[in-house]
Amino acid sequence: MNGSWLLGLGRVIPYLVLTFALMPIQALAVMTRSSAAARIPRFYHRRAARLLGLRIVTRGQPSAAHPTLFVSNHTSYLDIEVLGALLECSFIAKSDMIAWPVIGWLARLQRSVFVDRLPRNAGEHANEVATRLAAGDNLVLFPEGTTSDGNRLLPFKSALFRVAEQAATDKPLTIQPVSVVATALDGMPLGRALRPIYAWYGDMPLLPHAWRVVSLGRLTITVEFHEAFVAGGMTRKQLAARCEREVLAGVARAIRGREPGDLDPHLDDGTDDGDEIDAAA
Repeated sequence: MNGSWLLGLGRVIPYLVLTFALMPIQALAVMTRSSAAARIPRFYHRRAARLLGLRIVTRGQPSAAHPTLFVSNHTSYLDIEVLGALLECSFIAKSDMIAWPVIGWLARLQRSVFVDRLPRNAGEHANEVATRLAAGDNLVLFPEGTTSDGNRLLPFKSALFRVAEQAATDKPLTIQPVSVVATALDGMPLGRALRPIYAWYGDMPLLPHAWRVVSLGRLTITVEFHEAFVAGGMTRKQLAARCEREVLAGVARAIRGREPGDLDPHLDDGTDDGDEIDAAA
């Protein structure tokens, strides 16, 4: 599927202008510990999503509790734009992202928590996550540990759920599973073969994939916020299993177009009002 150079440039140039204009403002907000440091990223991601041609459609409501640990499947770097547009949050990210040009800078500016995913360091990372949660920060965890092809869910790793297990003995923590699925391109349902237009996984080179995204049409991303719950009396393995079941069910619904309910567009800018998405199997 060939894209349009004009469309691609018409998206990339405004996106880069927005990004580099807001980076010093966010850096100042972070350095001065301003409350704006939590608000600016959402402002940025909302507009970036629109510029990149992403239409975000939501089911359910994000947790209003502070802090909340949002637990999501992970299929693409674009998940950051999507969830960042919907939530005032920071992300729990792999430590190798720090070295990525631009993406690493943006991750630091959003005050991401960087972890190396090694089991022997799980306790140290859990303490860092716990500190951020104790400060009232909402965090997003991708417990698959890597990105999938968008057609399936990888097993959730339970190690980083240790922070919730520990919190259950002190101050119970709110957890909300979230499912994120690319469901349509220019209003046409995405099937298995086309879902990698959004999904970035394996050894896919980043820049060609990103160019394909911006040079094609408008991608619809369906986000389902599942029922939030308090992690009281549950082990990390029980928490991981419960979140995995919820997210898997949401991914399956979005892919198969089953039980769509009322999918209300969440973003006022960059969305179409009242549409429903029937994803291809």
